[in-house]
Amino acid sequence: MINYVASELGKVKKILIHSPDGGIGKIIPSKFKEWLYDDTVHLQKMREEYNEYIQLLLYFIDPKKAKYVQQHLETNQGKQQYDVFKPDHQKYFNSDKVIDVQKALSDILEQDLVRIRLVSAICAIEGCSQQIQERLEQLPAKILAKALITGVLVRAEGEDFIFPPVPNLVFTRDIGITIKDHVLLSKSATQARKRDSLIAKYIYFYHEALFANTPEKVIEITEESDFFLEDEAVQKEKVISIEGGDVMMIAPNHLIVGCSERTTQSAAAAIIHKVFSIASLEIEKVSVVQIPAVRAQMHIDTIFTQVKRNAWVMYGGYSEFVEQQKQAQKRDYTNVFKGKNKRDRNDRLRVFQFYKPKMTTYKQGQDYFYKEFTSLENLLVNVSVEDFDMPESSVKIIYSANKEFPYDQREQWTDSCNLLALQEGLVIGYDRNDKTIAAFADKEYGLGFTIIHAQKLIPLLQSGEVNIQELSDTLILLSSSELSRARGGSHCMSNALFREAIL
Repeated sequence: MINYVASELGKVKKILIHSPDGGIGKIIPSKFKEWLYDDTVHLQKMREEYNEYIQLLLYFIDPKKAKYVQQHLETNQGKQQYDVFKPDHQKYFNSDKVIDVQKALSDILEQDLVRIRLVSAICAIEGCSQQIQERLEQLPAKILAKALITGVLVRAEGEDFIFPPVPNLVFTRDIGITIKDHVLLSKSATQARKRDSLIAKYIYFYHEALFANTPEKVIEITEESDFFLEDEAVQKEKVISIEGGDVMMIAPNHLIVGCSERTTQSAAAAIIHKVFSIASLEIEKVSVVQIPAVRAQMHIDTIFTQVKRNAWVMYGGYSEFVEQQKQAQKRDYTNVFKGKNKRDRNDRLRVFQFYKPKMTTYKQGQDYFYKEFTSLENLLVNVSVEDFDMPESSVKIIYSANKEFPYDQREQWTDSCNLLALQEGLVIGYDRNDKTIAAFADKEYGLGFTIIHAQKLIPLLQSGEVNIQELSDTLILLSSSELSRARGGSHCMSNALFREAIL
């Protein structure tokens, strides 16, 4: 199955995930800011919640493996019950359609050259001793993969901490994004995710079964060759950082890129030139959504995701009305005295759409045409109308907590706008966002969706009473008391490698 993604709505057939690992259980309050967490999590509970997510994915994408998991859970109790979800355990479900990063990493570490290169690279960026590096190189692939992710080596006497964990790897969306039959690698904005990006890079380049050994399909964007010569102020303007939560292959001819806390303006510009220059991608337009660089909305997929061709969920704090109110009511008088306008990406949202020049070939650095939308809603409506041929009057936007303050901000923080569409109209979200859920269910003002909790749905899938692929206009809710503490929803926790074409 060749990897291919041309929308956010096509039926998911292959996906890259990562189950919460032991490294997450090592987070302490003094490292919150550095490791991009806001709280400690109860790892066992978090895993149980994530296991619901895995079971849903398996029933949808790989039913045979779902049955295997079901049988294992029924015949095993206690500590061994959940071994089926652990990539380093012999009972692991081992699907070739629902793929854990740790399993993919252990696969490529069977190659001697890859093992030496990756261990050397990780030890270099983590500042390990030669003794640790040689020790890692001697480990079996499964154990090494786990160590490179958790930062821990297990011995009979206990655990050795060799370097920090990568607790954000559970959000696989950010490590790379499939753009048709290409993949755009991430370039992490923070030190805490550098190892995530490096591991992903090696998987994308060297896992032949997953990626058919087609390195020419991997898009890697970095700073210009003379970047290191620039002074610090210029480097700050030109630095490239890209995370997958800011990139959406929204329609076959249309890519959306976010400028955010994690993806820079220079990266967005480089992406535009790159995708326009690859003729086989046939991308005609790139929309850039520039949002304030704040943690509450760290990527664009935390403020909107697509539910159906004519339906979206969105954070109302960036709605057209709110933005107009900000500009009308908030005036910085110091700017008048200084004779300049400081209002920029740190203050408000802006939306641009860039068009590929009407010519046979496109060369790096050529001009392109663009327009600016007055609001994010206008862009979302435009996608539904122009890319999916939907009547404008049919387009619905569901707002976080139905725009009700302060619940809209509370529920956006717990990823009310970050939903994964398994297929058009069948989406997964968190169970704690009550008012957003009510908006989905509302038949008059909302979408009239059926709401069902994963804990209720999974037994129906196990008994055969329900076929998940036949569900439509349905919001499936995941348990989220611990998952939500990690600051990412089901869209963040998914990296679709293959989606069917949406007709």
